[in-house]
Amino acid sequence: MKRPVFVLFASLCVPVLLAGAGKTVRVRTPSAAGVYYPADAEQLRAAVSQYLSEADTIPVPGPVVGCVVPHSPYGAAGSVMASAFKYIQPGQYRRVIVLAPALQSEFRGCSVPSIQYYRTPLGDVELDGPAVRRICVNGLITIRGLVYRDEAYTDARISRQALHEKEPAIEVVLPFLQVQLGTFQLVPIVVGTLKKVTGEFDEPALDSIVNTLRSIVDEHTLVVACSDFTRYGAVHNFTPYTDDVVAMIAGLDQQAIRLVEERRVRGLHAYLKETRNPISGPEAMSILMRLMPSTSAGVMTGYDMTARMTGDTRASVSYAGIVFIDGMHERTTRPAPVRITDGVRDAARAEASALANQDPAPTPAEAHPPNDAPTGSE
Repeated sequence: MKRPVFVLFASLCVPVLLAGAGKTVRVRTPSAAGVYYPADAEQLRAAVSQYLSEADTIPVPGPVVGCVVPHSPYGAAGSVMASAFKYIQPGQYRRVIVLAPALQSEFRGCSVPSIQYYRTPLGDVELDGPAVRRICVNGLITIRGLVYRDEAYTDARISRQALHEKEPAIEVVLPFLQVQLGTFQLVPIVVGTLKKVTGEFDEPALDSIVNTLRSIVDEHTLVVACSDFTRYGAVHNFTPYTDDVVAMIAGLDQQAIRLVEERRVRGLHAYLKETRNPISGPEAMSILMRLMPSTSAGVMTGYDMTARMTGDTRASVSYAGIVFIDGMHERTTRPAPVRITDGVRDAARAEASALANQDPAPTPAEAHPPNDAPTGSE
């Protein structure tokens, strides 16, 4: 069995690599098949189709422009993933940007694989090469090559450097997009840390990435962020509660979900600092929230946690599906009220004021501001 080796390409090589120079076809092969989802194509399609057919939807006042979905095994999170993906229709989008957290790697900024296709058992998804070249001019969005050789894991140093070869989140959500959307081009982005050397959230770095990604976001683009919510238990080094665990976790989740729905990036990071909740993809969700139109708001489509599923409260992971609807000034559904602490409330209020005074959503002709333009989200 061939295994991957990591190779880092300089940014000057990006145009050549992504233009398909030579006869080599670069493919990111599945690593989560048979673990996160069925490895057999027929069984996988049947499972995804069943999750989608069983998911309920509610009437919404505008198009879906983005969503947050889990990235966990289908047996636990498949129904929640389907609750969000069911809102998209075949042929609705020509491009999908998937923002996934770096779960097994540590690096700053974002990374895109230097490949032509992303493979799942349902087939190969082609990357949008011109779009990737366009965003990789930003120093915070690097491109990394994948080379497959038998000796890859005999070198511990090389194994530690592997990134796209072992990160599962993008691969996990692709089958839902393949079944529900059909043909589309992919911009796969693994998001690392966005922190200053002091450990504080680096908002200017976030804005730089968002301003660059805006250049490829149009009415034919769907943005997907992968994240789980509360990760509770000793295995996650997070045990703030020992009594009424399910209810307490639900309270933490609803507080975070509300902030994501309302696109309050600073409020979310204040919440994370105060609660120390090890949510897996806050950076990916932050990028999505800033990319969403000023007229959009989020709606929670599904929610669950493993502690409720299994009855074992020693460890739990929470899952939420959220879709962002453009033109939605009043949300159709709303989580139950939760206690908001003073630190989070102050950040949320500041953002609410900024959101209320921001400029209207850009027209199609204004949809691609220059990279140094303000985001207008806060």
